[in-house]
Amino acid sequence: MKSILASISQPKEIQNLNLKELTQLAAECRQRIIEVTSQRGGHLASSLGTVEITVALLKNFDFSLDRIVWDVGHQAYPYKILTDRNENFDSLGKAGGIKKFLSRDESNYDHFGAGHASTSISAALGMAIGRDLQHKKHRVIAVIGDGAMTGGLAFEALNHNGSLDKNMLVIYNDNGISIDPNVGAISKLLTRFASSRFYNSFREETLEFADKAPFSERLGLKATLQKLHDSAKSFFSPPSMLFEQLGWRYFGTVDGHNLPDLLDLFDHVKDLDGPIVIHAITQKGKGYAFAEEDSHKYHGVTPFEPVDGKFIKKKSTGNAISFSQVFGDKLGELMERDEKVVVVTAAMLSGTGIVKLQPKYPDRVLDVGIAEGHAVTCSAGLATTGNKPFVAIYSTFLQRALDHIIHDVAIQNLPVRFMLDRAGFVGADGPTHHGLYDLTYLRMIPNMTIMVPRNGAELRGMMELASNYETGPLAIRYPRGNTAELDEKKIPQIEYGKAHILRKGQDVALFAVGSMVDTAEKVADLLEEKGYSAAVVNARFVKPLDGNVIVQFAEKVKLLVSLEENTIHGGFGSGVLETLSEQGICVPTLQIGVPDRFIAQGSPEEQFQAAELSPEQISKRILERLPATVEKIDKKRIDLQKVSA
Repeated sequence: MKSILASISQPKEIQNLNLKELTQLAAECRQRIIEVTSQRGGHLASSLGTVEITVALLKNFDFSLDRIVWDVGHQAYPYKILTDRNENFDSLGKAGGIKKFLSRDESNYDHFGAGHASTSISAALGMAIGRDLQHKKHRVIAVIGDGAMTGGLAFEALNHNGSLDKNMLVIYNDNGISIDPNVGAISKLLTRFASSRFYNSFREETLEFADKAPFSERLGLKATLQKLHDSAKSFFSPPSMLFEQLGWRYFGTVDGHNLPDLLDLFDHVKDLDGPIVIHAITQKGKGYAFAEEDSHKYHGVTPFEPVDGKFIKKKSTGNAISFSQVFGDKLGELMERDEKVVVVTAAMLSGTGIVKLQPKYPDRVLDVGIAEGHAVTCSAGLATTGNKPFVAIYSTFLQRALDHIIHDVAIQNLPVRFMLDRAGFVGADGPTHHGLYDLTYLRMIPNMTIMVPRNGAELRGMMELASNYETGPLAIRYPRGNTAELDEKKIPQIEYGKAHILRKGQDVALFAVGSMVDTAEKVADLLEEKGYSAAVVNARFVKPLDGNVIVQFAEKVKLLVSLEENTIHGGFGSGVLETLSEQGICVPTLQIGVPDRFIAQGSPEEQFQAAELSPEQISKRILERLPATVEKIDKKRIDLQKVSA
C-alpha cells in the first residue's frame, strides 16, 4: 500500500484527501510516533490521543493563514509530523533536531511556543485581538488538554473572551474521562443538532426577529428565546453550563477518535461567529495497547521495544537511584513518624517520586492539578494550622508561582518547604524545562533559606533539617538524574548555614553547590596537575551563605571561584561577591555558571559543553586567569614592601 504520509509535501495537500485516505493518514501518523519515540523517547500517550483531531483540523483549516496554539506541546507530535517535519522527526530531542515542544523558531506552522501548561487560550485570544485590530479574517484555534484545563490561566482567558466575544475556537481535548455509551449517544445527537446549519440558521433568525419585533423589548422576547436555547442545551449536556455561562457556545461531547464526526463538526462550526468550544473525548495512548492500558507510564517515555512495550534498560550504575526517589523515600519516613507532614504537588505525583505515598496517606498527599500558584498558597494556609507542608514541584514550574511565594509565604514568614526537582539542565526537554533560574528568583526573597545537596545523603540530611525548621520558608533544589551516596551517617551533619570544606589549598578556592561540587573536585585535580594548590568547598547553603568560610579563603588565595548550575546572574556566585563586598574584601574572583542565553536541547553532557561547564573548560578559564592574577598580587606585595621600607 502506498504511504500517504510520505507522499505529502505540504500540509495543504491534506485538504484534498477523502475519508478513506484521511483514515490511512491517521494510522500512518500514529505508527510514526510509536516508531520514533520507541527509539528516541519522548511524549507518547498524549500525542497518540490527538491524531484524529490533528488530521481533522488540517483538513478544515489552512495553518499557513489560520493560527493554532497547542497547549503543553507534548500533545502536538501529530501536528509536527503533518506540518513539514515528518522526514526529520527521528531527530526528536537531539541537539539541533526536532524539539519535543512547539517552538516558533522551528517552523512557521508553530505559531506559539509551549512547554508549560494552560497557556493556549490566553495566547490564542491575544492573536484574535491582534487579528481584529489589523482587520484580518483568519481563524484562531486553541487546543487544550492533558489536564491543562485545571490551570487558572485557562479560565482567566475563557472569562476574558466571554466579554470580548472574539471569533475563536477552543478544542477541549478531554482525555481524563471515558465515554459513557448512553450519555455519549445523546451527546452525539445533541452535538450534531447544535452544530447543524439548520439549527444555527434557526437560532440566528429567531434572535434577529426578536431584535426587530416592536413588542420584543416590552415582552422580553429575545431574553426568553435565548434562555430556551441555553436551557435545552444545558439540560441535555451539563458540561456546557460552565462554558455557556462564561459566554462561549459549547458543542460536545464528540468522540475525539471518530474522524467522520470530527470532520463534520469542524466543517459546521468553522464559519460560526463568536467564542466556540468543542469538547472532544479522547483516550491517551490511543492505538497502542500498552499506552492505552497505562497512559501514565507511557506519557513521557524512554526508548522501548514497540512489540512488547518493555523499556530498554540503561547500563547499570551500581546502587544509584534518582534524586526524586530519594526525596520520596525520605518523605515517607518523615510522614510515618510525624502526622503533621503533608506534601502538595501540581500534577507531578510520579515525577517527584511521591506517587507510592498517596495510597498510604491519601489525606496528606495532595495533587492540586496544574495549578502551581494554588499549590503554594494552599501550603501557606496549611502552615498556619501548624502542619508541615512540603511543596514538590519541578524547578521550571515553580517559576509560575513566584508571586505566591513572595506574597503568601515569605511576607508572612510561614514555614513552607519547597522541594525543587529537575533543577539544572534537563536534556532533551530543552529550554522550557531547564531549572536554571531558581537560585536567582528564590535568593532575592527575604526570609528564604536555600539549600543545595551534593548527593542523596545530603538531600536526606537537608530534609531532616527542613522538617524541624519552623523559622520561615525553606527551599531545597536537586537535579534530574541519579545519586549513589545515600547514607546520611557517612557525611558530616547538615548544620544550618554551614559549608563543608572538602580540601584545602593556597592558590585557588573553588566554592561550589550541588551538582557542581563533583565538578569542582575534578577541576581541582586538573589544576594540581599544573602545579596549583586548589581548595574545594561544598557550600551546601546558598542562603544564608557561610560568610566565615568565604572570608577565610578570600584572605589567603590568589583566586576565588564560584561554580553553580544556575544562571550566572543573581545566583550563588552573586551571593559570594556580595559577601566579599559587605566585608570590604578585595580579591580576584571568577564566577562560573550558565551563561546569559537559552541552552538548546540535547544530552546533558552536550548542554554542559555548550554552557562551558565541563571540568576541562572550567580549568582552562581558571588557568587563563591565574598567571595574570598571580602577577598582580606579587606586584602589589612588592609595592607594599617598598612603601613599608
